[in-house]
Amino acid sequence: MFLLALLACAPVGNGKAALAFDGPPDCATIDNPGDAPTSFTLEMWLRGDPDAGPQLRPLAIWSGLFELAEREDGVLSFAVGEDGAAATYAFSLFDGVVHHVAGTYDGADGSVRLFVDGKLAGANQAFPGEADDRVQVGCAKAATEAWYGVIDEIRLSSTVRYTGDFTRPDSAFEDDNDTMMLFHLDEGEGESAASASGNAEMFITDAGWVEFNAFSGSGE
Repeated sequence: MFLLALLACAPVGNGKAALAFDGPPDCATIDNPGDAPTSFTLEMWLRGDPDAGPQLRPLAIWSGLFELAEREDGVLSFAVGEDGAAATYAFSLFDGVVHHVAGTYDGADGSVRLFVDGKLAGANQAFPGEADDRVQVGCAKAATEAWYGVIDEIRLSSTVRYTGDFTRPDSAFEDDNDTMMLFHLDEGEGESAASASGNAEMFITDAGWVEFNAFSGSGE
């Protein structure tokens, strides 16, 4: 984790980049994300630090709508609603390997699905509550909660993009009519990042920039 912190402090040159989180108070926030969609897909690339200790590891939270996190017991969870049921994956992603993770919610039937590297990992049924006015990425709610690792290529869509196994993406996401927010996170410096869809901005607190290519296999 110390090496991650050193890398995060260094400016990143042109090319692929991502955000590195090394515990509290590292956080990225998207204010006023817009109206909550009735159906949606949240997806991102990540690489968890295998040296991180057991604790709640928040990835992305839109309070009232969804929460994607790895629990203290090492189970990846995608929950919909304030106290909604979660689709889960019973293996830790804190293995130093680059993973693509996607969570979907279908408002037509309340189905929640979680995919890891293109494979359906779990399913459940839930219903969302009233959505908050911000989305948090990698943000800890308490000192015992934190994300340690790299997050890249975050896309939130107003549709269900996956219903079964699919081929893991091998290139950057593209903006389309169903894209609500898309952060390539290739800025490589600064305290904010812009959505490629042009309608949102991410504000970064303490999290740093690292060179990272999600599609290389190792992230380097």
